[in-house]
Amino acid sequence: MFKFRKPLLVMGAGLLMSLSLLAGCGSVKPSSEAAAVSAKPGEGSAVASTGTAASASEGKTIKHMWGTTQLKKVPQKIVALDFAYIDMLTALEVNPVASVGIGESSFPEYLKDRFNAKNVINVGQAKQPNLEVLKSVKPDLIIASPNRHEMIKSQLAEIAPTIALDDSSYQAILSNFTNLADVLDKKEQADKVKKGIAEKIASAQEKVKNKPSVLVVGAFEDDSTVWLKSSFIGSLLTEIGTNYLFEGKKDLSAAESKTDIAKLSLERLGEFNPDYVFMYGEPGKWLNNPLYKNLKAVKENKAVEVSRDLWSKGRGPLAADLILEQAVKIMTGGK
Repeated sequence: MFKFRKPLLVMGAGLLMSLSLLAGCGSVKPSSEAAAVSAKPGEGSAVASTGTAASASEGKTIKHMWGTTQLKKVPQKIVALDFAYIDMLTALEVNPVASVGIGESSFPEYLKDRFNAKNVINVGQAKQPNLEVLKSVKPDLIIASPNRHEMIKSQLAEIAPTIALDDSSYQAILSNFTNLADVLDKKEQADKVKKGIAEKIASAQEKVKNKPSVLVVGAFEDDSTVWLKSSFIGSLLTEIGTNYLFEGKKDLSAAESKTDIAKLSLERLGEFNPDYVFMYGEPGKWLNNPLYKNLKAVKENKAVEVSRDLWSKGRGPLAADLILEQAVKIMTGGK
């Protein structure tokens, strides 16, 4: 917590007057505990904090996707409006007071052994949180998605200081995680988590040979989708030495248009014909299709069904750690 220095009471009129004059020249009384400071939207994709514990009375200024926000103290009641932020907070051993669900998941299932959801208030779906419920928890910090929550950013800012963090790529996640830790005075814990991920990536790079081609695909009855190379999952798999094949653009008409995906037909998947296909959703619908059976990955038993909750909805340092573990095990035969 930030601490504020109390003035000393000094006896003697002359000395008291001198001290008063000095204080008038050098002190600034904070007008509120937390205040938002506007800046150009989209200025910087990661959080950047300024200020140190030595100048705690001035707080810290956080630079984010919607501008800058100034905090006068370390936030205690935090609302996480996407799974990525629940992941980040859990990695920092901080429990939010409120969070959101995505689809049928009320919180990231892969965090069930680490995230205590018992006393966390659900404020609705990530794509449309209930602002009245959110307001009732009286947060002192809201972490929002720059894409999902663009239309309600002014309402969120009226409730509490709000920051919008980019979670599109693995690199952006780690950058924001580092600086969020600084804001929450959790640098030591963040360093520990990042060291573990760096070691796992280095190990994966040694084990994953010959740059295998890969794609992460959502197989569904209506629209099947593929994650972009620049996405969180695409950038993470690229980092360990795979050749992630889909470098196309985000498709706004896709089912999950707020994320970095594009539509992908089975015919198009056959054109890519990757060494490995990581699938979630309803891949069983393809089993009897000749196009599916003719895929190289299917013929070589390298078409693998994975958890949608982790590989699609999961984004954050803890998700990265688990995905790396699973991916390397699959691509190295469990070595």
